[in-house]
Amino acid sequence: MKPSNDFSTMVLVPESLRVELRRLVNVEYDNVVNDMLAYIITRGPVTLYRVSRETPYSISSIYKKARYMVKNNLLSPRELNGKHMYETTVKGLITCLAYKCLDDEVVLSKLRVRWNLRNYDMHGLVSILTVLSYIARNENLGVLENIDALMITALSTLINNPTMISKFIDERTITNVKNSLIHYLINNVINGMPNNKKPDIILGNNSFLVGYHKNTRSFYVYMCTLCEKNCVLTFITCNDGHGCPLITELSKDVLNAVK
Repeated sequence: MKPSNDFSTMVLVPESLRVELRRLVNVEYDNVVNDMLAYIITRGPVTLYRVSRETPYSISSIYKKARYMVKNNLLSPRELNGKHMYETTVKGLITCLAYKCLDDEVVLSKLRVRWNLRNYDMHGLVSILTVLSYIARNENLGVLENIDALMITALSTLINNPTMISKFIDERTITNVKNSLIHYLINNVINGMPNNKKPDIILGNNSFLVGYHKNTRSFYVYMCTLCEKNCVLTFITCNDGHGCPLITELSKDVLNAVK
């Protein structure tokens, strides 16, 4: 049973990606989970009593399945207006995508809001989902709920394990994801820093992205692929840069311009 909605049917997630997402979420999935996810995604936060009233399952079945779904981080309980309500987690949304409990557009719209990626189109979101199984595992699926941590982890993984990932994902997708991650990093993470921690200038191209701090004459390397070290999220100073391709790339003219 899928709750009715006014969205047109759209298939945005390829079946091969659904298979990868199923491996990622690694949950026991049945009709009750399917219908509860579909209902709570479209109507939540809701009480379990309401879920039972508007789905073909008894209240005892709904409570039993809800305990499993909370334990496996598909649902999150919360108190609202004195009532015990339930809403879906990011993992719950991704599980719905994996098993197509609702039209893709509906779930991706919810995911975009949850991740605060309102400027991303649906295809941009799908490209990020494509690399999820390579940056998250059972032991760290909590990263899915924190978009800043997820984006930084994704960028680090793409930079440090490019050969492994390129075996499974085409180069165009990887490039698009990298660009999306860097765009997010600049607009959300860097610009969201307190003024005393923001870099004075951001420098970058397809091979590196760094922030320069004038007072300490240091760079915060968000990512750099100019050598085999593949530096990510680390400080270097101009004096430490002997033999560093990044410092060489940032010629004296550039360094002098930002002093």
